[in-house]
Amino acid sequence: MRVGVFSDSHGDQRALDDLLEKMGYLDAVCFLGDIARDAAYLEERLSGMPQRPPLYAVRGNNDFACSLPVDLLIELGGVRIYMTHGHRIAGLMGLVYHAQEKSADVALFGHTHEAFCETCDGVLLLNPGSAGNYCRGGSARAAVLEIDGGRTRVRHYAL
Repeated sequence: MRVGVFSDSHGDQRALDDLLEKMGYLDAVCFLGDIARDAAYLEERLSGMPQRPPLYAVRGNNDFACSLPVDLLIELGGVRIYMTHGHRIAGLMGLVYHAQEKSADVALFGHTHEAFCETCDGVLLLNPGSAGNYCRGGSARAAVLEIDGGRTRVRHYAL
């Protein structure tokens, strides 16, 4: 199973398109906030794909007056995944504790615009970086979480 992970696109829908194309086939997509209309854009793009991958999305600190949840717990390929933007959680250990409370194997977060991937106390912490080209002057970034038999592997993508 291949899960596309995006965060902090900040309206850069062209970068989202380019990243989707670069990633190839996806079974599901997770969007970690900032900006909610980009989640709606992704959902529209995904509905046009032959496999119609589902979109799971949470709100970010710049997502005002939207109906997206603050966090979400999903299960894909036998792996429990906790999703949050990260702006309401104090530090990486706080994220680990939130994930552990929900018996999650993976914690997806954004907010910092910096890619991060590390396992801490049995929880894989993954921040795909910013999917917006102009954010903090870097390249647009995203990740694919590959799940096979309950095992995970991460591939990073940049434009």
